[in-house]
Amino acid sequence: MCLTAEALFLFLSILPPEIVELSDTRITVAAETRDAVWLAKGDEWCTSAPQIDAAVRLGRGEVL
Repeated sequence: MCLTAEALFLFLSILPPEIVELSDTRITVAAETRDAVWLAKGDEWCTSAPQIDAAVRLGRGEVL
């Protein structure tokens, strides 16, 4: 899943700041089950968190 920088930062603004770790090319959100890592890709920020969660729910992935 990818979002524009504006959309991602709007989403991040509603989260508690203590669960968000920022760097120039990576944003990590500490979630209850596992961290969601967002990576800068051109003009967007992308995460594979939804695919990882779906694989775990369907029994095709490992819980990290």
